[in-house]
Amino acid sequence: MNAINDPRVYMRSMATRENNVSVSPFIHSALNVLKLAHPDVIILETSGIGQSGSEVSDFADVSMYVMTPEYGASTQLEKIDMLDYADLVALNKSDKRGALDALQAVRKQFQRNHLLWESPLDDMPVYATKASQFNDHGTTELYNRLVSKVNDKFSDLNLKTFVEQEVTEEVTIIPPKRVRYLSEIVENNKQYDANIEKQAELARKMYHIEGVKRSFPMKF
Repeated sequence: MNAINDPRVYMRSMATRENNVSVSPFIHSALNVLKLAHPDVIILETSGIGQSGSEVSDFADVSMYVMTPEYGASTQLEKIDMLDYADLVALNKSDKRGALDALQAVRKQFQRNHLLWESPLDDMPVYATKASQFNDHGTTELYNRLVSKVNDKFSDLNLKTFVEQEVTEEVTIIPPKRVRYLSEIVENNKQYDANIEKQAELARKMYHIEGVKRSFPMKF
């Protein structure tokens, strides 16, 4: 909420209840309730449903679209609505193969969509970020540009930019050996479910055997 008087952060997840929209139909009412607390900044995150989903631009003063290099064929970029409306674009997971080519392609598409033919590609507000890396240069650039955009619209906020720290070596938040940690969790869950199914099947067989024994008692 208020970053100076109240350092607490409030988060609320709201289901959209619909398959073809990225924000809840009640988001306007929810934002009005939040504004009663007089916060400095409200961050609204959509469900991220893919090519459509530009509804957030109707509510946000500054909008940012987060995507990855794995968006598919280059023709798919023409179908992404948010490249028409976003003030900033983050190309996350930029350490993946083909990320540099994807960065150029997204910048070109942003340039076409916004008719910025006279501006060089490097000036497009599209940033290659690595959320898994500490002190990532692209993430710092993105944040500072976001702060600049917000300050331009609300000069009374006077948000501070971030000064990138000097590091002697690359520091990753997720160690290289644990990059697949989400896949490992899925695999472990599948193994657990398979083991439970085996135990359940064994229990069913024992239950049936016990039922037969009770139905046909043997006398010795």
